[in-house]
Amino acid sequence: MLGLGGGLFTFAALFYFAADYEHLTGWKWALASVAVTITVNQLFLVMWWAHLKNKVQREAELEQRQKDSLRERQQRVSQAREEAAATTDFDAQAREREAAAEAAAKERQERVRLAREQREREEREMGKGPGT
Repeated sequence: MLGLGGGLFTFAALFYFAADYEHLTGWKWALASVAVTITVNQLFLVMWWAHLKNKVQREAELEQRQKDSLRERQQRVSQAREEAAATTDFDAQAREREAAAEAAAKERQERVRLAREQREREEREMGKGPGT
């Protein structure tokens, strides 16, 4: 982009000579070219400013999306850990129930064994009874 001064005078001279060639008032065209050049330069400045503003806004939105994404991932991780803990607790409770059922079965087997031994002892004693 030409500097404001160099571009301004260049376009003014071009417009002046074009107007002179067409036999029009050169100074009016030169002033019009100055106005057009300043307007175009200001337009570029406005576009540049808008671009920077949008860039900053996009960066802020990107940062917010990244924060939201991080927060969502952390929530999913926490939820997964809670589910894993609940599953582990469920598994632990299931193991405890199985262990309790096993212990109860062993206790029943022991009582049955003791009762059988007692009955066998009693039968032996009855067989040896008073007549022996």
